[in-house]
Amino acid sequence: MAGLKVITPPPVEPVTLGEVKTQLRIDADDTDYDDILSPLIVAAREWCEGYQNRAYITQTLELALDEWPCKGVINLPRPELQSVTSLTYFNADGASAVWPNENYVVDDYSFVARLVKAKGVPWPSECLTAANGIRVRYVAGYGDSGDDVPQKIKQAIMLLTIHWYENGMCDPPPAVKSLLQLDRVMLA
Repeated sequence: MAGLKVITPPPVEPVTLGEVKTQLRIDADDTDYDDILSPLIVAAREWCEGYQNRAYITQTLELALDEWPCKGVINLPRPELQSVTSLTYFNADGASAVWPNENYVVDDYSFVARLVKAKGVPWPSECLTAANGIRVRYVAGYGDSGDDVPQKIKQAIMLLTIHWYENGMCDPPPAVKSLLQLDRVMLA
């Protein structure tokens, strides 16, 4: 079984409060709606990231696996991969060890980036802890600011935020899914 945690969330949102207020024709200096709109922007970004299986703004993620993969490949969900920080494994006693990065190749050309075990290098043979014995920590996202995020994603976040503001937290309108569908990562 695999699991994914956000270790360091994005420090900013792809869409600003000011941009949403402009779309809603709310004056920039009117703060009456800020406490309502700000969490909706975060929720809309999280929904869109989950729908697309992507990371938008730079964030640190950790993928946990229960066992070493048979094919020698670990797929790293939530592209765009920026860097791999570490591959750590935990033995049955809970002791951790970092697997050296010269033992694997980072394939960032694949649609979903992956770690590929170097030829002739076996996986560690120690018995792993019962759950989450392997952890890959990495940094993903289009970049550090909203300017790095594709416009159609920003538009989808804005549409969803406004839709939820006007209609409550109901299903997203088809336009949001249409904007996100083309670059959606389908996980097996």
